[in-house]
Amino acid sequence: MKTLPLFFDLANKTVLIVGGGDVAHRKAMLMAKAGAKLVVIAKNFDDEFVKFLNNHQAIIHQKSYDATDLDTHQPSIVIAATDDHAVNVLVHGDCQARRIAINVVDTPALCDFIFPAIVDRDPVVIGVSSNGKAPVLARLIRAKIESVLPSGLGKLAAKAGEFRATVKEKLPTITERRYFWESVFGRAMVDQSVGELDTELSDFIENNDKQGEVYIVGAGAGDPDLLTFKALRLMQQADVVLYDALVSPKILDLCRRDSQKIFVGKKRQDHAKTQDEINALLVKYAKAGHRVLRLKGGDPFVFGRGGEEMFACRQAGVPYQVVSGITAALAASSSTGIPLTHRGVATSVRFLTGCYKTNEAFDGLKSAYQADETLVFYMGLHALPKIVENLSAQGLPSDLPVAIVSNASLPNQAVLTGTLANIVAKQEESGVSAPAIIIAGKVVDLYQG
Repeated sequence: MKTLPLFFDLANKTVLIVGGGDVAHRKAMLMAKAGAKLVVIAKNFDDEFVKFLNNHQAIIHQKSYDATDLDTHQPSIVIAATDDHAVNVLVHGDCQARRIAINVVDTPALCDFIFPAIVDRDPVVIGVSSNGKAPVLARLIRAKIESVLPSGLGKLAAKAGEFRATVKEKLPTITERRYFWESVFGRAMVDQSVGELDTELSDFIENNDKQGEVYIVGAGAGDPDLLTFKALRLMQQADVVLYDALVSPKILDLCRRDSQKIFVGKKRQDHAKTQDEINALLVKYAKAGHRVLRLKGGDPFVFGRGGEEMFACRQAGVPYQVVSGITAALAASSSTGIPLTHRGVATSVRFLTGCYKTNEAFDGLKSAYQADETLVFYMGLHALPKIVENLSAQGLPSDLPVAIVSNASLPNQAVLTGTLANIVAKQEESGVSAPAIIIAGKVVDLYQG
């Protein structure tokens, strides 16, 4: 982070602007909106700019800039917006000598502060900056934010400010107050109707049984862009996060910063917590009134043991939600361009695991293989020789295409292709490692690496 985003109270503070053209006009409009007292110096002024300054009781000096102007007006900040670079450099040097913060428009090297692209939902204000590197990108990001924020959000925020003392009186703990405001603002953010705040508070008090909730959330295959909106929303409001080994650091960083984070990852023959211990933690924290996020790689219900956690919550009478994630097979398919089904090639797909509850090795397909079928193996890399041996014993052809996709969807994704006859030797030679998905079937021939 090159610059620290801060919000400066300019109400009734003097801002000196050097320049009389369109750029200076735009900056003056921003300063006036923030309640600043304007002093503007320029040899020439646009007519519209003069009208604006007169309407805002600004001090206008139609003359050349001089360093004594800084001493006379003692501004809090200065903006140099002339089309004369030498003048801008002069103003900058004079401000530096007096330790006055200055912005020289469109000259980042001469700026103590920069103007972000602004989203204004007063009293909610959002600034987006690229540190002068890509201002067009900053404006596009601002437009994106503008498009998703409800127009009435600012009015609701203003009402909330007036209502805070009442909420503090009625809800004694900070956790209860946070839950109340998240409930109100959460619905407002998705443009759902929010009633009068006193009614909302009464309903919250009446329905709040002080018991928490469990969110069993699929974090997908690792790429944060593959998270669902609902997953992200729950991640950012959870008090306690229990996360797996396959949850990438970038995804974990999207959780609420002050949440308690507990690693409960399980790798083959290396479990930080047993499943029973994880279930017990979910119930314990929820019954203590917390919102508990169980963040799992992939999808909770596809070889993710989310069902066991759901039943533990159900048995304990703890409310829960389950949120789907993009499972590794789908991420591997889309990121490699290997469709799991394809007209004329594969009409069905079967998901299997190479790792069973009792840790025994893969022992077969359980039902006959069809020539137009795609097989996808999770957690099977350690058992690859056994899988190949078993498939061959069940009559699958030795030239059946096979792909191993390691770290699907991540920057370090690796793809290894071969056949049933040579994939074991190729994997041993290549060193492609877990976590990996194994895809077997004619669709692998569609891969273009």
